[in-house]
Amino acid sequence: MCAKDVQNSGVEDQERQFADLVMRHSSDAVIISGPDRNALWVNPAFSAQTGYVIDDLLGNEPGHVLQGPETSETVAREIEIACRQRREVRVDILNYTKQGEPFWVDLKITPVYDAAGRHTHFISTMRDITERKALEDQNEEMRRSEELRQAERQLLALTSEWLYSAKSVDELLMVVKRAMHTLIPEADGALYVYDKSRSMLGLAVCWGSLPEFPQHILPDECWALRRGRAYSYGLKPIQFDCDHVTKPGTPYFCLPIIAHGETIGLMHIVFDGFEEGGIMRHMREEVLRNRWEISLICAEQISLAVANVRLRQELHEKSMRDALTGLWNRRWFIDHAQREFLLAAEQGEPISLIALDVDHFKKFNDTFGHDAGDLVLREVAALMAEKFSGALQPCRIGGEEFVIFCGACGSEAAVAHAEEIREAIARLTLSNGAQGLPQITVSAGIGTLGRDGQSVEQVMKAADKALYLAKDRGRNQVVADHRDGAAAIAGAEPDQ
Repeated sequence: MCAKDVQNSGVEDQERQFADLVMRHSSDAVIISGPDRNALWVNPAFSAQTGYVIDDLLGNEPGHVLQGPETSETVAREIEIACRQRREVRVDILNYTKQGEPFWVDLKITPVYDAAGRHTHFISTMRDITERKALEDQNEEMRRSEELRQAERQLLALTSEWLYSAKSVDELLMVVKRAMHTLIPEADGALYVYDKSRSMLGLAVCWGSLPEFPQHILPDECWALRRGRAYSYGLKPIQFDCDHVTKPGTPYFCLPIIAHGETIGLMHIVFDGFEEGGIMRHMREEVLRNRWEISLICAEQISLAVANVRLRQELHEKSMRDALTGLWNRRWFIDHAQREFLLAAEQGEPISLIALDVDHFKKFNDTFGHDAGDLVLREVAALMAEKFSGALQPCRIGGEEFVIFCGACGSEAAVAHAEEIREAIARLTLSNGAQGLPQITVSAGIGTLGRDGQSVEQVMKAADKALYLAKDRGRNQVVADHRDGAAAIAGAEPDQ
């Protein structure tokens, strides 16, 4: 052997020595396998990392020993294909120690070839990345939690928008039902509202899959109403079932609904299937605490929305009511009549209008004063409100002029209603303080959809003409059709 060969041989021996030192003292686990993937050698770091020694792996593929029930089949398949194709592969994979403890590794498998190009070995290196994976999982969980919270915030904002857009209690209840079922899908719920006497609460709306909620509950049956604040059953060490609960032991929330500082109702949310024998305790408490926060926000939004609807209805009511008599005013009559006329024309339903006027009211006012005149108008209005309701709606359209909207009424039925109120008013006995007032009478005329026209204006004009004819004929009477005496009203309008 020449000096050069000896020198080269010494270098190779030194390289092998260094390589052996690296593999033996590396903190990364190293496995050397044959071309059949069966293990031949492992370094000390492998044994320290896994608990296995080479005797545990001889004659086996390392993956068959290290992989376990939670190892990704997709990743294992990727390794198998790469080794079969004799190409390098690098993956993150879940392995198991000899004691069965799971741990994550950054695995790199490299095929080794000799000088002739023959495949002789696989070298696998594993770096423990369990801590990194735990951090990644924690970050992913935080990301998912933030996405969930963001989705909840968006749902709550959307719910708030719909709640504040509700124009009536019925619309509000519809929004509450849909929104609560969407926000807390694992719960059933009901909304109760106090009756006028405030002696009990009636079921207004419910949602979910429970077969039934009580139709009525008493205030003393609920801890939330008795204590004056929201109550959660299932989250506290000391807790008691409300008497209105139909399934004791099931977690639930009771949340008072408050409008303008007054408790007007109760929202009851039930988590059926969340009792102690149901889902795992830590999961149950986590879900309940999250839903408790959402429920508190929803209860507050519903309370504000109810107050908003009530205020809106009060303002609308005031704008549509006559301040003196409490009857509907001209604005309400025009809006209501135009809408109902269109529907009646489409469906072929009858509608009539009764134009009604207090006889000699100007002279009465001049003689007895405006206080007495106001008294007469209020009493006439009260009598009409008492006798007419539903499809029959009395309105004061100005001064001593009234109109009664008669839905689903033909001319004959309208005449009967007009005669009824005329006779009732004629029987009124009024006094202004100690002063007795003379008999009050009214005249009335009828206008009917179809017979007298198709629009509110045409029918109202016909009713006014019939009213003028009644006055021309002597007052205190009803005229069904102004055409019965057209000649009599051809001249100037008579004194009112």
